[in-house]
Amino acid sequence: MLDSRITRLWQVFLDFFRFDPGKISLALCLMLLQGLTAGVGLLLIIPLLHLVGINFSEHIESPVANGVAGMFGRLGVELTLPLLLCLYILIVAAIASLRYQLSVLNTATQQRYIHFIRNRLYRRLLATHWQFIVENKMSDFTHSLTGQVQSIGVAVQQIVQLLSNLILALVYIGFALLLSWQMCLLALVCASILLAIVLPFNRLVYRSGHTQLTSFKSIFQMLTEQLASLKMIKSYSSEQFYADQVEQSSVLLEEQQIRITKINALTQWVFAVGTVIIFSLLFYFSLQWLDIALPSLLLLLVIFSRLLPQILTIQSTCQRLLHAVPAINDVDDMLMRCEAAQESQSASTVQTPVLNQHIGLHDVSYRYPGQDQPVFEPMNLEIQRNQTVALVGPSGSGKTTLADLIAGLLVPDSGSITCDGIELSGEQRLAWRRRVAYVTQEVFLFHQSIRDNLIWVNDQATDDDCWRVLKLAAADEFVRQLPTGLNTIIGDRGIRLSGGERQRLALARALLSNPQLLILDEATSALDHDNEQKIQQALQQLQGKLTILVIAHRETTIQHVETRVNLASG
Repeated sequence: MLDSRITRLWQVFLDFFRFDPGKISLALCLMLLQGLTAGVGLLLIIPLLHLVGINFSEHIESPVANGVAGMFGRLGVELTLPLLLCLYILIVAAIASLRYQLSVLNTATQQRYIHFIRNRLYRRLLATHWQFIVENKMSDFTHSLTGQVQSIGVAVQQIVQLLSNLILALVYIGFALLLSWQMCLLALVCASILLAIVLPFNRLVYRSGHTQLTSFKSIFQMLTEQLASLKMIKSYSSEQFYADQVEQSSVLLEEQQIRITKINALTQWVFAVGTVIIFSLLFYFSLQWLDIALPSLLLLLVIFSRLLPQILTIQSTCQRLLHAVPAINDVDDMLMRCEAAQESQSASTVQTPVLNQHIGLHDVSYRYPGQDQPVFEPMNLEIQRNQTVALVGPSGSGKTTLADLIAGLLVPDSGSITCDGIELSGEQRLAWRRRVAYVTQEVFLFHQSIRDNLIWVNDQATDDDCWRVLKLAAADEFVRQLPTGLNTIIGDRGIRLSGGERQRLALARALLSNPQLLILDEATSALDHDNEQKIQQALQQLQGKLTILVIAHRETTIQHVETRVNLASG
């Protein structure tokens, strides 16, 4: 099981490396250089001061000082205290600059990779067929595209840091081997024992990551649904009930966060105590059994004092990565499911069907996944150009399903749908959707101006175009009365407008896309009599000018429609 997690992390790193091999290789080199130069400023100041006669001991022999003195001697430059202090400042500034460049490089590469992953996943999601979308939770899509993708970005940066730490640890081990292979072997054996002690913690960390993922998805879904239903919650005075639900989920998440913190803290405690024990054993062993010169021994202890914290850092990074594996798998699973549910991507190169005569349904039937019976009996229907047709029937009779089939959102299980005799299948079906405008009972509007909410379906539209469709939708009068007309910000989901105003604005937006087929699915069911009358007037203006398919329960909504298809009677 652990091998599979390591393999998964390695695959993530390879994907990250292929994304930008040049900059990632540079980052690895800079990380290694940063590790090797850690604390070099303090190590250099004493031998540099020794060069100008400031002696802390009469017996100081510094190779660094001698090397610097030789270099300046060959250049013919006299060493002075100001010059050496300037040199020291330059060295520290160079190291600080290295850290600055590395920080910027890492962040830029990480953020570009996060953008790449999010963009790839979102494009895959947008290209899936409609049935896949309705079978999944919107909150899962949102969570994967935000928090989970961000977790992958953090994880790949930690993998790069881990590789850098591993390389640096190997460098320290190499130095130690040159000085005393016995001491180095003893240190590695002790470090291996220490790693074996904390190995069970890694399994706990992975399970913790899986539990945290489930908890986060649960609370994310809960908050998404509740925030979208705040009006209903307040209208039923149910604030306390829903607040208690969120609190219960938050408590579970809080307990999980505390649990993982305890695991990490315990790991650090074991390493802190274990490091001291190992350090003491090494010192004692070298003095009692090994004939190591005191300078070499001190150098070895310095190397081990750097190596052991490196091992702790590697272990801590491994735990964080194992904790992130469930999030990585979640995004990977979402990506694979989206890829399996892809629609054709070449519809943009296909000529869009043009409705000049009629839309035909020929023995069309459809059944939802997991159901044995079709939603309705095989359907034969012909809708003439610029004709208005009403779909009637009780709830569950398949009115919306039939509309989705005609719109090209769903694919019939049997039969065919044609436009002027051309079958709307494959790429033609996707291209046909450009000719269709769909208005549902639930209107989605952006927290932007009325103009912005209109033109996102047609970015070439002018203000005159906007006013034209607003008039067709019987919405121009109320828009002109707003404080700044088309520039009026309508609030989140259009909350500053009434239900009737939002619905008429949605109708105007649909008309601005210049559709050949307009579908209205229960578009007036939630409106009062006055607003329903205004929508009816708008539809009457459009009769004979546009092909319209209307779904409604109320007779008043379709009283002006002559052609009706009753799904209850087959």
